[in-house]
Amino acid sequence: MLKREIREFYKKKRQKLSQLEWLTKNRAIINRLFQWSLLEKVSYLHVFLPITRQKEPDLWSFIHWIWEKKPHITLLVSRTHRETNSLSHCIFREDTKIQENCWGVPEPLSTEIFENLSAIDMVFIPLLAFDTKGYRVGYGKGFYDRFLSECPKALKVGISLFEALHEPISDTNEYDVKLDFCITPMQLHDFSSPKS
Repeated sequence: MLKREIREFYKKKRQKLSQLEWLTKNRAIINRLFQWSLLEKVSYLHVFLPITRQKEPDLWSFIHWIWEKKPHITLLVSRTHRETNSLSHCIFREDTKIQENCWGVPEPLSTEIFENLSAIDMVFIPLLAFDTKGYRVGYGKGFYDRFLSECPKALKVGISLFEALHEPISDTNEYDVKLDFCITPMQLHDFSSPKS
């Protein structure tokens, strides 16, 4: 399937989730994150704040858990610069104020810009769908692909309310950055090791 078709299908599929279905799926994702041992090796973790109207996975309870239980992890959140189609990245603390941008994306108002992108250990990536090879479909603006190319050592972790597509995304290209993992309500998908 083409990204455009997948994008439209999964936007609608997500909107059709009842509040109870969404909460159940979201809770299962968060519980998986709480138990993920790989977080012990992370010092800099880039997360996203949910666009509520898009029914994105909501990581707020996980974020508060990191602040409380994992003080060795520094959280980072993006801020979008529409005029340049680029992102800057801010240190995200408990007292950081947030505000929605023109697309309804919550963003930090922090002036603590984090520029050492090569130090980022892990990035949580919002997405609409992903396939069994680790390719993802986002909203189509390309912000994350450009960002991920700047932090090559970071593990790229998709967060998805739905399981992998049964067929591959047919129009991937050289600019598409593959996921290392994807966490869903049902399982942790690992794309980081070559399959024999």
